[in-house]
Parts: sequence; C-alpha cells; structure tokens
Amino acid sequence: MPNTTLAHATIAAVAALALGGCASPQEESASPDGRSQPGSDLVAEAGSTEVEGPEPRLVVSDADSGRVDVLDLATAETLQSFEFDNPTRVTTVKDRYAFAVDGAGGAVHVVDAGSWTIDHGDHTHSYTKPPVELGALEGGKPAHVIAGDDKVATFFDGDGLALVIEFAALRKDSIDVKAVVDANAPHHGVVLPIADRFVVSHSAANGTDSLPGTFELHTADGEVEQSFDTACPNMHGTAVSDTNVLAACDDGLFLATTAAGAWTLEKVPYPAGIGAATRPTSIRGHDGLPIHVAAAGPAATNDGVLVFDARTRGWTHVRTPDRALSVALAGEGRSVFAVLADGTFRVYDTTTGAETASSHVLSAPYDGSDESATLPAVVVGGTRAYVSDPASKTVAEIDFRDDARVARTLDVGVGASTLGVVGL
Repeated sequence: MPNTTLAHATIAAVAALALGGCASPQEESASPDGRSQPGSDLVAEAGSTEVEGPEPRLVVSDADSGRVDVLDLATAETLQSFEFDNPTRVTTVKDRYAFAVDGAGGAVHVVDAGSWTIDHGDHTHSYTKPPVELGALEGGKPAHVIAGDDKVATFFDGDGLALVIEFAALRKDSIDVKAVVDANAPHHGVVLPIADRFVVSHSAANGTDSLPGTFELHTADGEVEQSFDTACPNMHGTAVSDTNVLAACDDGLFLATTAAGAWTLEKVPYPAGIGAATRPTSIRGHDGLPIHVAAAGPAATNDGVLVFDARTRGWTHVRTPDRALSVALAGEGRSVFAVLADGTFRVYDTTTGAETASSHVLSAPYDGSDESATLPAVVVGGTRAYVSDPASKTVAEIDFRDDARVARTLDVGVGASTLGVVGL
C-alpha cells in the first residue's frame, strides 16, 4: 500500500470535491443486484452501490511496466492493480473508464475504474464498484482513443481502421464493437465520432504508416460521405466537441464545424512566431467548452502554452518562464495549467494569459538532455489538479483555487507516464 503525505488538507476535503465533469444524464439500467440508497430514484448497476457523493479515483500507468493502478483519492489506497504485458498509456473516457493502450503488444485493455456520477440537473447520483478489466481490443499498432457522440473509437495504425464501442455497451460491462471504420490505408491516424458521423484521417501520399494529410467524413455505417479538400500536413493532435473537429497541422489548425447537417472548413493560422518546432502536437479541452489548450511544441523546443477559442477563432500565446512540459484546462474553462521544466506548476488566465498562481511540484527540474526521461503529466478532477513526478514516483494533488497550494503528495510507487481521474 502506498504511503501518503498529507499537507494542509483533510481526507474529507477530497471527498467533497466539486463536480468537474459529470457523466451522461442517461439513467443506468435497473438491476436487482445493485444497491441504492433509501429514497433514490435510480437502481444501481449490478455489483455497484450508490454512495452519498462523488468518490473520485486516480488511474496511474507505470512508464516502465504494464502496471496500471486505480487509487481511492479519499484514502490514497490502491484499490486494484492491473498487470499488462507492456508499458501502456491511459486515456480516461466518460469519467469512468480507462483505455490502456499497449502499442507494443497490439492491444487496448478496457478497464472500468468503478466510480461514476450521473447528473440529473437538480441533483446527482454517485456509484462505486470494484475496478475490473472488461476485456481487450486487439489489432496492429493501436494508437489514438477518441471519445465523442456517446461513442469511443480506437484507431489501429497498422490496420488502418478504428473499432467503435458505444457507451451504452460499456455500461453493460461489454466491449462489443458497434462499428468498424476503415481509413483509406494503414497510417498513424485517428477516427473522431461526431454528430452521428465519423471524421476519419486520410493517409498522406508518402506511403503507409505515415502521418495523415487530410480528412474524410464517413456515415454511421462507415461509408465515405464527403472528402475534405482542406489539407492538414503532418497532422498530430486532435480534439472533438459536439459541433467541431480540431486538428493540429504544420500550417495551422484544421477546424471542421457541423450545423444542420452541413460542414464548413477553415484553416486557422497559428499566432505569430509559432512554427514547425513550436506548433501544437496535442490538444486538450472539456465537453461543452469552446476553449482548447496545448503546449506550444514538444519539450525540446517548447515556447509556452497556446489557448484557442473556437467561438472567436482567437489564440492566446502564453509565454512561460520555462518550457511547458504538460498542460490541462480547468473544468469551467477559465484557467489553464502548465507544468514547467523548472519544476513548477503554473496557473494562467485563459483570456488574458496572465499568471495567477504557482507552486513547486517536481523534486528536481526536468532534465531535457535525457531523451528517455518520462515527462510529468497533469490532469484535472473537480477543484484539484494532479501532477505526476516520475523521478520521485509521486503525484502532487493541487488545490488550484487556493493559490495552487499542494494539498498532499501521493506516493504511487511508480514513475507515472499518464494519469486519469474518474468518478466526478
């Protein structure tokens, strides 16, 4: 069991985290095996228990092995450890599931982390159950896992296709594939579910296993409905919302927007001074928000943080005092968080770019000369941010509303490569 250092925080404070991202309002299927609280208007899923409020959990993947841990954030105890064949990176889906991508082994392990909250507008319901692996998706070179439109699409580069699972199946402990979406050829691609369609990457002309060059629109049945003529050279980094698809290209941001069944395409230029070495390669946001954030280039050439507003098509380029290694967006969209190479956690206003708070989170500055070093990761859960320090095998829990105070340090026992928060 990991040791935990508490600093200026109580366990009760963690249990009372404000909701940062609620699960789907769809009600769970009634089951006589589930246990609900007296007076509840829902029956819990089989094997689960309704609890008084959100009980968030932290999902941690080890950079050096196939270990993935699920921790109870109220007690910092490890509830379950999963041992996979190779190091994995974890993508959390629907604030409940963890898709552990084993690129070397050709599998994506789907884990129900066992804590979730259903938002009914004027009230919520929260549930817990033991974490469990639901199964694995197999294929050649699994890569991107993208959630949207009540679906999750896992793209396999080596096969040039995505396996699509609907959330309704996941809620029944099933990973039955609803659809298979084929791209034109094997490549380092992506499938983005949106508006009962799929935006599918199209390989560039320089052969298989290449980066995409543009996109196509596929129907729900997987047929090509429209080819987008706007190029996206060296696409790397995507995001999807209810109405927009974003992709980072060498020459700007590819933005496809749908309204009333019609699509419009734009190429939004990057801010002045952003070039091939400082363009985004990963984009992060939250459901229902028009704001997206990205590091301005990889760690070796980074030039701060980029904030994009899909409503105005405007950028804010935040010049950080050191290289930004990992970034995240607050649930309400007003703050962007960055972990810098100098070992600090910084909070910036998404509109003005002004720094509003900072704290020290890494045991030592990041050594950029070591190309094998694992980068720290930052994720957001409610009113807390979590930052991994692979060198010390810890995760810092930060109350970003309280001057970026480090509330406690979790000894997770591994050099975490990716993190995820579920249950909120």
